[in-house]
Amino acid sequence: MEALKLGETVKIRGDVGGRLGSSLGVDLASFGGNGGPIEATGPVIVDGDVGPRMGISMIRGSIYVSGSVDTPLGNVVEVESDRTGYRKYVSITEVLELDGRVLEPNLSDERGLVLKDGLIRETLAARNRAERVLRVEGNAGMSAGILMGSGLLEIRGDAGRNAGVLMRGGRLVVFGRCDDFTAAEMKGGEIFVEGDAGGYICAKMTGGAVYAPKGKPIPPARMQALKGDESGLVSRILGVNSFQAMMYKKFGP
Repeated sequence: MEALKLGETVKIRGDVGGRLGSSLGVDLASFGGNGGPIEATGPVIVDGDVGPRMGISMIRGSIYVSGSVDTPLGNVVEVESDRTGYRKYVSITEVLELDGRVLEPNLSDERGLVLKDGLIRETLAARNRAERVLRVEGNAGMSAGILMGSGLLEIRGDAGRNAGVLMRGGRLVVFGRCDDFTAAEMKGGEIFVEGDAGGYICAKMTGGAVYAPKGKPIPPARMQALKGDESGLVSRILGVNSFQAMMYKKFGP
């Protein structure tokens, strides 16, 4: 990790297990850092196969793989490779913040990034600070929007457990249902869920709000009736009619 922080290349000859590149490119606060990106992060090159969750919570750097990569993926997307015989992956957060290009069928433009390849990914948009849109045409794995501070993450399917964990801002919209522990330790932002927000939601939540027709919060978080224009907000964000929006609840501290 020290070599990668200095921009040096790490090459691995052989297969690698799961979680390769976990939090790659992050100046981790738990180690005295500021939680932001390390822009000069070096690349990892693997001569072999890689296990699941590669690049989980990754925000900078690149990973080159000569073999296969198991799913679910982490917060990574494939881009055009500049090394013959290797596939190249970079952080989705980096694409959002620095306007990177991706391979089809995924699309990137001035608005943001659309993931259309059908691959399950975890920790989507981890630590994102850009006012851009990440849209997933399908389901997402666990911890979607973890530590997200800005922008819009839109999931056109279901989300795994811990959706919106540690969110600080921005908006997460799930056009499906969520597994348990949605909004755990959430500090800010908004989460909209068209279906069930899950059980044990809002654990240790200190800010922000969850809008969903049902969910089971952990006290002191509570379920509240919508007030003012909140039903109109739900209707606009989720595309439901005004009668359906009246069935939604607000969950929060």
